[in-house]
Amino acid sequence: MTDGTRRMAPGSVTRREAVALLGGVALGAATLGLCGCGSDAGADAKATDASKADARRRRGDFRIGVLEIADHAALRRTRRGFAQALDAACVRYHLDVQVAQNDFLACQGMAAGFAGGEHDLILALGTPAAQAAVGATSNVPIVAAAVTDLAAAGLLDDAKRPGGNVTGAADLTPVERQFDLLHQLVPGAGRVGILYCSQESNSEVQTSMAEDAATVRGLATTRYRVAGAGELEAAVRSMAGKVDACYVPTDNTVAASMGRVAAQARAARLPLVCGEAGMVEAGGLATVGIDYLELGKAAGNMAARVLARLQREARRRKRDAATSQPTADMAVWSPDGAPSVLVNQETARALGIDASALDTASLERA
Repeated sequence: MTDGTRRMAPGSVTRREAVALLGGVALGAATLGLCGCGSDAGADAKATDASKADARRRRGDFRIGVLEIADHAALRRTRRGFAQALDAACVRYHLDVQVAQNDFLACQGMAAGFAGGEHDLILALGTPAAQAAVGATSNVPIVAAAVTDLAAAGLLDDAKRPGGNVTGAADLTPVERQFDLLHQLVPGAGRVGILYCSQESNSEVQTSMAEDAATVRGLATTRYRVAGAGELEAAVRSMAGKVDACYVPTDNTVAASMGRVAAQARAARLPLVCGEAGMVEAGGLATVGIDYLELGKAAGNMAARVLARLQREARRRKRDAATSQPTADMAVWSPDGAPSVLVNQETARALGIDASALDTASLERA
């Protein structure tokens, strides 16, 4: 297997209508193997492309489009787990990775390229990427990963039986435990700022959950919304003197700029409790959260099942032209293991916080 990456600069209602309202995502390249059919002008050309695609599928040689909304640690770890699972399943594949660099319009264009190209499956990393992929195709199977809530994001109606061309691995973080962690690290906190990007529906879901968790613990909250990465540092500066700590959900816009956000928070002596480990490694104070490598492996196992079904369908195509979406009965995966606590000791020392007395056992208890 070869691996290379190409980065491209930015360039209910029904499920589709919801996706159109919510927005879309990402680009880059690596290696796995099979191809789908391209869209040519003539019917003969389309038929030829379909025949070639079926021939590749019968050989078990697959092409996967990977759409990422941004380049940050959690999504990189998810993609690594995805590839590990496919390797363990002995799948031959080519990964075409495209990263949108938090440009939502560019993300939609990348998704359209995958939908009309030679791809057998789309791996959509991050909620905006998944929304863009769903908005671009109802035919190509989509496995979404690192999405907080696939139903709330308008990607599908039933997480247990999706019914369409989308399934995936959800990454809803343990928000309640994260606020328990905040209380242990900053016991005197009474006011908490919540920092997120208003263009990410996944962050809206987590923000509402954070507000509920804060209310139960007698904490007041203030939302600090940004429209893009350029507003993040100013938002953190504006918190100084107004809140005692800041909570950051698994927001792709914040995660991709976490180094700058954390530096600004440290300068303001503001503790940041984060949604995932990559944010803590980039300078945030602490988190209790899920393992994105395992999330990626779950998505990879789902993809391996989808590709196996595509191969079987290609082999029987001449006998039975009617085929169903291979994702239709594949339930959304959710993390079921115990979360883990991570503290950035350097950040803790800089803020004068003693993390040695943390009750990690209670925070990690399944």
